[in-house]
Amino acid sequence: MKTSGFLKGATKLALQALIKATRADIRTHGEEHLPSGPAVYVVNHFTRMETFFLPYILEKASGMDLLALAHYSFFSGGFGKYLERLGAISTRDPERDRKMIGGLIRGDRSCLIFPEGQMVKDKKLVEHGKFMIYNAGIRRPPHTGAGLLALRAEFYRAKLAHFLEEGNAEAVNEYMAYFGIASYEKAMECAQMESVIIPVNITYFPIRARNNIVNRLAHLFVEKLPDRIEEELEVEGTMLSEGVDIDINFGPAIAPRAYLSGRGCERLVRDRGLYLSRDEMKGTLRFRREAIALMQRYMESIYGLTTVNHDHVFACLLKKYRRKRIDVQDFKNRAFLALNRIQGLPMQSSHTTLFLKQRYLLTGDPHRRFESFMDAAKSDGLVVEERGVIYKNRERFSRLQEFHDIRRDNIVEVLKNEIEPLREVSAALNSVMRLPSCLVRRKLRKMFLDLDRDVFESDYEKYYLDGESKPRNIGRPFLLKRCFSRKGLLLIHGYMAAPEEVRALGEYLYRAGYTVYGVRLRGHGTAPEDLASRNWEEWYESANRGYIVLKNSVKKVAVAGFSTGAGVALFQAINKGDAFNGVVSINAPLKVNNIGSRLASTVVLWNSFLGRLKLGKGKMEYVKNDPENRHINYFRNPITGVAQLEKFMDVVEKRLKDLHIPALIVQGSKDPVVNPVSGIQIFDLIGGTDKELCRLYAERHGIVNGEGSLRVFRRVERFLDEVMG
Repeated sequence: MKTSGFLKGATKLALQALIKATRADIRTHGEEHLPSGPAVYVVNHFTRMETFFLPYILEKASGMDLLALAHYSFFSGGFGKYLERLGAISTRDPERDRKMIGGLIRGDRSCLIFPEGQMVKDKKLVEHGKFMIYNAGIRRPPHTGAGLLALRAEFYRAKLAHFLEEGNAEAVNEYMAYFGIASYEKAMECAQMESVIIPVNITYFPIRARNNIVNRLAHLFVEKLPDRIEEELEVEGTMLSEGVDIDINFGPAIAPRAYLSGRGCERLVRDRGLYLSRDEMKGTLRFRREAIALMQRYMESIYGLTTVNHDHVFACLLKKYRRKRIDVQDFKNRAFLALNRIQGLPMQSSHTTLFLKQRYLLTGDPHRRFESFMDAAKSDGLVVEERGVIYKNRERFSRLQEFHDIRRDNIVEVLKNEIEPLREVSAALNSVMRLPSCLVRRKLRKMFLDLDRDVFESDYEKYYLDGESKPRNIGRPFLLKRCFSRKGLLLIHGYMAAPEEVRALGEYLYRAGYTVYGVRLRGHGTAPEDLASRNWEEWYESANRGYIVLKNSVKKVAVAGFSTGAGVALFQAINKGDAFNGVVSINAPLKVNNIGSRLASTVVLWNSFLGRLKLGKGKMEYVKNDPENRHINYFRNPITGVAQLEKFMDVVEKRLKDLHIPALIVQGSKDPVVNPVSGIQIFDLIGGTDKELCRLYAERHGIVNGEGSLRVFRRVERFLDEVMG
């Protein structure tokens, strides 16, 4: 039946509008593998909506009309006729093979087949090393129909070429009539073509099941929906209404012609038989062994194209924990190591977010992907989380799930099953789970300690100024590790300074029994040009690296900072909350005495304006600095750095209401740099009630060094002893 161009065009427009109306982001990959000629597309099958949007996507990507097999139950009434006019073929159509093989031989139609033969809701595909699919209470191999279709198409193409070569006009005419080939010239063209198999994988991320607008609308029309339909609406409706990334990967073409090279096939090609009758096709042209080999190959290719994402990693790790009680930090540590290893594997496809910064799993800051996964696991009743501990519901994990409910009731099992065929990925996850927790922490501590030092060394080499940069030991971050200590302090220096500025405080607390990590804020300890190129977010990230080192060294952690470092410490405590036992702020610059700092943003805008005009004259990029600690601090202050400091403290001030952990605010009473009112304002703005304000008489800003610093050290020690226990 000829497809109606108008009807198909209208349907494409409708599908296009529908896709745009949803929050689905459909991305195709591997278009270079798409052939210019006909193909059999073999696709994994997880949702009902694939049967509607995938033909549209394939036709758009390949530029060729498509014939798609659809379950016979769809072909009743007007809707069945509508599907037929769109190019769908019923699985029970007695002419289906002739129609599909004819389209492939003529080269004007490609074919779409789901080799699993049904939706595989549990994504369980591998059993004892073989591809097996749940069906009617048993496990069976995937269908070989797609392979048989491709083999028969290439067999008939080879027969047609043989008849043309022999000049057997009668046989050629039979083939032309049977397969709808319009002319002798077209028959010669068809004989030179080749149809291939294109493996296609569809991966959804994230997969969630919950009440949504789609199933709520359905209930307006049908009071009681069948359980299976209810489940499909909860899963697929959530994807469409709340947003899902749909990655469609096209794999390299598989040539079925190579599987017809045996002597038996060659003999059949060269004999005079037409093999067009149904009995001959089913009896003689069985190609059983070749079809099974093809099926194994394209199934491996389909599932090798799975787009690996965060949910896969989290699900596999959660499933592999044997104990009921799981420390959240240990889970995140292993997830980070697993992601780090997976990134080095030659995967065919991975989600775009898999190669973004994964260290947020370790910093205590929100990690949206992890939290989304945990919310899903909690809503399924698989886990509960209390005070940094995940408790697995072993009964739910050990329960045999109903096939049609598993997507809704145990998404962890589904996700684990999905990447089971990816052997290298599974091996990487297994290797991470075999590591003892202490070794995991040691690996992470070393990794980020080396990273932080490498960042400093690289910056120092790049920005070093003879006669202006300080010796390396001034700017290098330091770790004072106390053996068997359970208490640690993240210590952060001030603006235009370096870790050496807070070393005396760090060494004092080290002697008092604390492990101390002295952070180097990016742009510091090198040269003013380095600081001029940085933003406050990089300062915060510098503290994050130090936090990872310290968190994997001790059980309890507090954070303290001086001047700008105090602002960073406060912001760390705001964002990480209970990850810290307490926070110490010493002379944080909420308000500054130097009026020039308040003009920094204006000067930056003026410099930018002159830069766009390509005028160097008139720019003010640095101002002179006369520091208290000349062996530590810069002598030139970059205007852009001052502007970043001003911007950062505005951010901190607005968020102080969210700080609820124990806090000690230390403020010098006659600070010449920071307006002494800063300490009082910070104290008042902090949202928590467990807070102390300590005002010390001091006429200097740098009260963590030199005269009077011992009073500060003792006060900090007393506070830390109280909050760290």
